[in-house]
Amino acid sequence: MSNTIIAGCGFLGRALIPLLISQQEDALCLMQSKRSEDLVLALNMPTQRLDFDQANEFEALDTQAKDIYYFAPPPKTDDHDQRMLNFLLHCESAVPRRIVYISTSGVYGDCNGDWVNEDAELKPLTSRAKRRVSAENSLLAFSKKNNCEYQILRVGGIYGAERLPLHRLSAIKVIHPQQAPYSNRIHVDDLARVCHAAMSANVCNEIFNVADGSPSSMTDFYFSIADRAKLERPQSVSLEAAKAELSSAMLSFINEARRLDISKMQQLLQPKLCYPDLQAGLDHCFNQLQLKN
Repeated sequence: MSNTIIAGCGFLGRALIPLLISQQEDALCLMQSKRSEDLVLALNMPTQRLDFDQANEFEALDTQAKDIYYFAPPPKTDDHDQRMLNFLLHCESAVPRRIVYISTSGVYGDCNGDWVNEDAELKPLTSRAKRRVSAENSLLAFSKKNNCEYQILRVGGIYGAERLPLHRLSAIKVIHPQQAPYSNRIHVDDLARVCHAAMSANVCNEIFNVADGSPSSMTDFYFSIADRAKLERPQSVSLEAAKAELSSAMLSFINEARRLDISKMQQLLQPKLCYPDLQAGLDHCFNQLQLKN
């Protein structure tokens, strides 16, 4: 039996698997969809499909003294994360050694473009971010009660070759470059390295901001992708026009400007980031796409 479990093995979990293999580690990978299971099986890792919304689905899962990467997203409704509560309820009787949880930098809300460290007040504006705060609080309470180690990673936007919006660029509208607020991101492979470092670190029971350290804007992100792909750039609009013309999802990013201070991550985890800015990350993404073609 593996000593490691990836709970919610999707985009990020599949990026972590090659790193585990390179370290001669294996993992039991949990997921809900058949597609995710097929993709993980192709990477030669054992899988188990279950419904994270049903507490009894975890009854046969051995979590005692295990290393848990918890990547499962919250449900899409309400302001709490029942999936995390279901999982932790099971872990009460089989306490893991350490849980590495992927949260979001959205828990900080709007910071007017200022630099933000882990001591900043949590001011989530969206239900999506409120669910992440709920999950963080559940994990903190569980860990204190059960003497379980934890690491909480508050992550910026995640990108990679598999997730570039190449087929919908023409339908996207963005803010004029001069008005576009700051956003943060990290390449999925670098995020996997941070997760592995968080699991193996001597320090524990910490919260870390995670990004590449080179904040720019969503406009820069979409423009850079279009330029690399030799496609027309998305249409840009003013901040004033955005409220009427952009989707609610895009507006939620525009309404929250911040720059993540990642110095704590760099000092305590010391991950080896291969893509310290968007341009380096996109170089890798497009190289990967060319290999597939």
